[in-house]
Amino acid sequence: MKLSSPQTYHLELADVGPYRLFMDGVTCKFIKPYSSSQWPKLYTVAANGKLIYVGVASQAMSSRLSLGLRAKGEGGYHGYKWKHLRHRLTLCIWTAEHKGQLATLRDLETVEAEVAFLCRQQSGQWPEFQHEIHFYPSLSRHREAAMEIYSHIINEAHNISSQTPPASVTEQ
Repeated sequence: MKLSSPQTYHLELADVGPYRLFMDGVTCKFIKPYSSSQWPKLYTVAANGKLIYVGVASQAMSSRLSLGLRAKGEGGYHGYKWKHLRHRLTLCIWTAEHKGQLATLRDLETVEAEVAFLCRQQSGQWPEFQHEIHFYPSLSRHREAAMEIYSHIINEAHNISSQTPPASVTEQ
């Protein structure tokens, strides 16, 4: 499995209104393939140097985030458990290929579970706001991709958390 280079963003959640997305300190929007529903994606959310959530999406990331942040329990879906956080978050997104084709959503769900398991092994705890994981038998390619992702998000989260946040972000 070949992972794309991750796209890394700062994410700022508001009490009202939409979230704000930053890259290199500048407000931005998602770009393809992350803005497309044709590419399965794996994404992680980190806070204060720790992985707090790992997920997969088949829709555009803006749609996936909006759904998870606005959900209020209708139909039983309450959305992201981390949607109440008001400090800077780090969002990293990957796509993947296997044998020259897009990795399937099931492949990415398998990697998602392996990333959550690595977090448990390395930190002693599951990602703090994880609420659902799909478990499938994994192969070495899934575990290797998970190791690459987990290593990146921990390093990236530490790098970003040591930088000065954009002026509009309020740290708690």
